[in-house]
This record gives sequence, C-alpha cells and structure tokens, in this order.
Amino acid sequence: MPAPMHSLTGPTPHLIAEVLAYFVAARVYWQFSRNAPVTPAAIDRFCLLAAAVFGAAIGSKGLHVLEHLPFLIAQDNRELWIGGKSVLGGFLGGTLAVEITKRMIRWAAPTGDPWVPALATGLCIGRIGCQLSGTWDTTYGIPTSLPWAWDYGDGVGRHPAALYEILLVAALFALVWRNAALRAAPGARFAAFLLGYCTIRLLLEFLKPPFGAAAPNDLPVALYLGLTAIQWAAMVGAVAYSMLLRTRLAAPKLH
Repeated sequence: MPAPMHSLTGPTPHLIAEVLAYFVAARVYWQFSRNAPVTPAAIDRFCLLAAAVFGAAIGSKGLHVLEHLPFLIAQDNRELWIGGKSVLGGFLGGTLAVEITKRMIRWAAPTGDPWVPALATGLCIGRIGCQLSGTWDTTYGIPTSLPWAWDYGDGVGRHPAALYEILLVAALFALVWRNAALRAAPGARFAAFLLGYCTIRLLLEFLKPPFGAAAPNDLPVALYLGLTAIQWAAMVGAVAYSMLLRTRLAAPKLH
C-alpha cells in the first residue's frame, strides 16, 4: 500500500487560504451581481454583501460552538470558545441575514444567484487551506487504508475530506450553473446549490470524527441523537433550501 500523502502543519496555510477565499469570493460576487438580470443599486449590493458577511460570522461561530458544546462547557476555556468556525453555519447565517436585509431595504427580487460562483470559488480555495493545515484545522477524515489516504500529521492515513468536498462542490457548481431550468428561474440556482451543499455536508460528516478515530488533542465532536450539530444543521438547511427552490421554480421565468 502506498504511503499516505502529507499535509503541512499549523495555521499558516489555512490563514492564507481563508483570506484569499474571502477576497476572491467577494470580487466574484461583485462582478456577477453587476451582470444579473435584476441588479440592485450599488448601495443595496453593498448592504447585502455586508449582511452576508455579518450573518456568516455569527452563524459560523454558533454552529462551531454547538459542534463541541459539551466539551467547551466542561473545559471552561475562553480560547476554545473563541477559536473555530463552521462554513455551513456561515452559509445558513449569511442567507438568513441577507433575507432580513432585503426586507429592510424593500428589495423583493431574488438576489442569490450571483452568490453561487462566489460561494463555490471561496469554498474550493478555503478547503485547500484546510487540507494542507494538518490536524490543527480539525476538518480531517477518519482513518482509511485507501490508496489516496492522507497523513494530516498524526501518522495515520485518513480520508482527505477537504479534497472530497472540493471535488463535490466543483461538480455541484457545474451541474447547477449550466442547468437551463434553474437558469430561467431567478434565485433557483442559489437554492439548488445550497440544497446540494447541505446534502454533501450531511454525508461527508460520516467520514470525519466522531465516526472514527480522532487525532490526539483534538476537540471532541458531540453527538445529538446520533448525529453531529453540523449534520442536524445540514438537514434543516436542506429542508429550507428545498422549499426556497420550489418557490423560485414556481415564480415567473426569464425569457
């Protein structure tokens, strides 16, 4: 069996990739929002972008805390509470914040489609950093003997979970963005993409701790009725985005 591929270790690759992901994703969103069939004014686009960033920050932190809540309560360590984020929580929080902001600025038209290439781009860039950061990032997979096993720095061949996510997100984006039926219904590509992403995360979490051996000194992941907080959030998100997709597909189409 070939030796597992190796990660770098420490926060530097993750930090570089995360900063780059935010910057590139914001630029991609701004460009695609300018070319959307129904385009908000510049000030409204700025408000929506700010709301998305704020909501994502709250959602990502909140879901991370829920993921490790029993351990965090037991340790009572402020640094552990502050560190860590969840991408899925960020998407859910950002979506909610944008919908609230749209009501505040009285913008009724769907605005989600320009986010699809931005989210896909940011995810893929960010997950490169996750894959290269070793066990420090806590997004590694459970042990495996498959030929493409990855050593995250603990000497164990593991599922390269972030690489799986990159490939699945790229395939999901290609499928959603090129679909004629979704393209004709404003907002449908956004709902379909995030519905697909929630499904991806629900399934991928089974290839991560606590469903297999964790690396030494990692934060224990809590199970709630047999599933992690991320999996429960993914299911809630999948229901919400499927309802939104149904609404968008039922609305008047672009011709």
